[in-house]
Amino acid sequence: MKIQLFQPQAISELGHRKNQEDSIYPAKGEATEENRVFVVCDGMGGLDKGEVASAAVCEALSRVCERIHNADAPFTDDDFRQALKEAYDALDAADVNNEAAMGTTMTFICFHRGGCLVAHIGDSRIYHLRPSLGYPKGVLFRSRDHSLVQQLYELGEISYYEMGTSPRKNVILRAMQPHQEQRTKATFAYITDVNAGDYFYLCTDGMLEQMEDDELLGIVGDASMTDEQKVERLVELTVDNADNHSGYLIQVKSVETEPEFDAKMPNNEPDLRKRNKCLNDHDKNNAWSEDDVEVVSEKSNEDPFEPQSAPTQQPASSKSSTASPADDEPITASKYKMAPNSKKKSRITLVVLLFALLVLLTGVGIGVWLFLKKGPANEANPDDKKTVPTVTDSQKPQPGKGDGQNEEGVVVGKDGDEVVIPVDEYVDPGILINRGILSPTTSQPAPAEETTSGTSNNGDVVVGEGNIVGNNIEPQARDEKQNSSKTQK
Repeated sequence: MKIQLFQPQAISELGHRKNQEDSIYPAKGEATEENRVFVVCDGMGGLDKGEVASAAVCEALSRVCERIHNADAPFTDDDFRQALKEAYDALDAADVNNEAAMGTTMTFICFHRGGCLVAHIGDSRIYHLRPSLGYPKGVLFRSRDHSLVQQLYELGEISYYEMGTSPRKNVILRAMQPHQEQRTKATFAYITDVNAGDYFYLCTDGMLEQMEDDELLGIVGDASMTDEQKVERLVELTVDNADNHSGYLIQVKSVETEPEFDAKMPNNEPDLRKRNKCLNDHDKNNAWSEDDVEVVSEKSNEDPFEPQSAPTQQPASSKSSTASPADDEPITASKYKMAPNSKKKSRITLVVLLFALLVLLTGVGIGVWLFLKKGPANEANPDDKKTVPTVTDSQKPQPGKGDGQNEEGVVVGKDGDEVVIPVDEYVDPGILINRGILSPTTSQPAPAEETTSGTSNNGDVVVGEGNIVGNNIEPQARDEKQNSSKTQK
């Protein structure tokens, strides 16, 4: 495929800024029909020395591409990557104070034997227009900006109109900055469907502040104007734009096809066109895909031909402070309606989240109810209960050996605790308290010489032979205790 061009038309306007931070290649007034490489960069005005960054990248990228470009061979993505690497090196060298406080966007196109290779970083844009098809199909391709509003739109959070009016419309997710640990990758498109009369339009976002795609296509397709007049019209419509605005309008004069050679060239423009929601959501009946364009996640939207950077997504940043390379995807700037599939996906997501929240709250409520019903763990431990046992006749100590008694007496507490008590020993009430057989409020008794196992009138437990437990003992035992005390005194 051999592509011939008309005289390319350059745009470079200050807007309401004091200095020009955009850079274009070739410089305004220097382009000819022989040029095959074009670059447009938008230095980030909020950062220091945006004009230095855009100039360094524009000069290095164009110089290397012109050196590599061969009219008799395709210009590959590997060729572009080599040029982009040298552009980053030039950007690093331009940051003499090593402050990493400058940055720029980048758009690029190279016409070669295999068609066109286009690439971009940031929210500067590339169009492939075919006016003969009319709107909207005449917009064959539009790069998808690496911006926050583009992602919000694709998620259904904002509408077409809100993309152009959002206070975050200048927040971009990719840019070229010096001294990046992981240099930002460019998104590529390979275009082989090129006809005579097609236009390619590279521009910074400043050219699009007051312009929609249908208006752009109407100007470019106006057969009553020359290309110079078309550019003048575009400049008139952007005269009130605050930002610098620059671009290149390039018309294809003729295309000589080489079927066998062209068939080997990659062409992912149709797939990118179908996936670009802003090209499909204007009119579903005229969409490039017969099916609705599905809302896809940030990662699945990535160009399949583009090498992916590591998933180190950082917070979105404005042009005065851009994010480091991230696997985000492009923007657009249009109006009209909400994306139907985006709204549907948002509603489904909301329902799922509400259901998950309901399940979580239900689980917490059941857990609290069971906890309150069972009581704290320490109360549920039978070893910690200090209740006075009830001893039935069957649970009283049995007689010992020789005279019908056993060697041990057995007492079973209220909660089923079984305690073996030696018959011939005095049992410290503290032991019974620890075992939950005796309440801690009970006073410790003194040992008695002769007592029969059993219970007192007040229900106190008498354990074993010669052992008394409890405050209330039988009258005879109480009298013996009192006499004993008097004798000791």
